[in-house]
Amino acid sequence: MQRAAIAEARAFDSWQDYQAALKRAIAPLTAEQLQRRLLPGLRTPGEIAEHIVFGRALHLHRTLGEQAEELTLLLRWGDADDPPHTATEILQGLELTWRFITGCLMRGSSTEAIPEEEIPIMQTIWGLLDHDLPHAGELSLLLGVAGLPGVEI
Repeated sequence: MQRAAIAEARAFDSWQDYQAALKRAIAPLTAEQLQRRLLPGLRTPGEIAEHIVFGRALHLHRTLGEQAEELTLLLRWGDADDPPHTATEILQGLELTWRFITGCLMRGSSTEAIPEEEIPIMQTIWGLLDHDLPHAGELSLLLGVAGLPGVEI
C-alpha cells in the first residue's frame, strides 16, 4: 500500500472514530441535559451538537447542490426560531450528513489523482473536519462541567 493510501485510510478511520464518539456522547442525553445553559453567553450542549449538524449540512449543500437536496431540512437548524432537537434527531442528523461525507470521500480510488471538478468537494470535506473538531471539544468541555461523559476518542 502506498504511503498516501495509508495516510488516507488512517485519516478516514480516525474521523469515523470521532463520529462514533460524538454519537456516544450525545445519545444518552436528555432534553434537559441538552438544553442546560451552564454559563450565560455560552451555547447549550444541544445548541453545539445542532450547530455541528447544521454546519455539515450547510457546507455539503453549498458544494453538492441538488445532489444534497436531502439535507435541506437540516439547514433550518440554523434558524433562530428553530425549536431544540432531541438527542435522537441530532443523531439522525449526524448519520445523514455522515453518509454524504463518506460518499464524497469514497469517490474514486486512493491511487487516482483527484479530478479538477472534485477539488471543491475535498476542500469542503477538510473544512468540515476543521469545523467539527473545535465544536466537539467545546461540547466535551460543557458535558464534563455538567458531570457527564464527553466526546472521548
